[in-house]
Amino acid sequence: MKQSNRRTFRYGLCLLFAVILLTTDVSPVFGSSGRTIEGETIRGIVAGHIKKILAVPDESVRIEFSSAVPDIAVPEGAITWRIYHNRNEDFLGYTTVSVRFYRDNIFLKEEAVRTKVEVLKDVVVASRYLPRNTVIGYDDVKVVKKWRDRAYPNQVSDITGVIGKTVNGRVKANYEIGRNILRQSVAVQRGALVRIVFNSGPLTVSTIGETEENGDLGSMIRVKNIRSNKVIYARVESDSLVRVDY
Repeated sequence: MKQSNRRTFRYGLCLLFAVILLTTDVSPVFGSSGRTIEGETIRGIVAGHIKKILAVPDESVRIEFSSAVPDIAVPEGAITWRIYHNRNEDFLGYTTVSVRFYRDNIFLKEEAVRTKVEVLKDVVVASRYLPRNTVIGYDDVKVVKKWRDRAYPNQVSDITGVIGKTVNGRVKANYEIGRNILRQSVAVQRGALVRIVFNSGPLTVSTIGETEENGDLGSMIRVKNIRSNKVIYARVESDSLVRVDY
């Protein structure tokens, strides 16, 4: 009879223990033993940190881990972590992020995680073949998305940054158009007839002139006054107007 009571007691104790396990909220950072932080969890910590720093939508960032991240054993108790990396790190391409784990602000372990990060960027490309010295119009270019693993200083992401500019060389269809192959378009060509406007206080006088060199908007060029044959310097304001200020 006593042995039966003991079995009943043990059965009830096991049942109570099972109920406690099923109803207790265990932090996902621990394994079933409460003493292991899984490699998958560490990868999640690193990926979340990188995405936060880059401040781009999840679908616009691609993170690859260069090697397996091992599980690590830690003591019982509340575990916290801190992430360390180069202060000037932009996270694009190959980079290393260190995760340090603590209990009660006491350092436990550090795990260095090697990653490769790519970000989806808008890029302006030619929508057709563009001959040398083409002045770019809206039909000549389009925006596509490309994965980038590093920063490109000459990259142009907005079409308005290339419209009206001239390409320095031939550009194939779907070829990326960077700032390094662009120049400001020439507003007036050498030998063009333009109106010369002279401003001197309230007095304004205009005449016809002939340009002696190419000129961009805002640049100073030599212009010959048709009436006097005198060559002067004037500022280009449009493809048919230059101005001289006194």
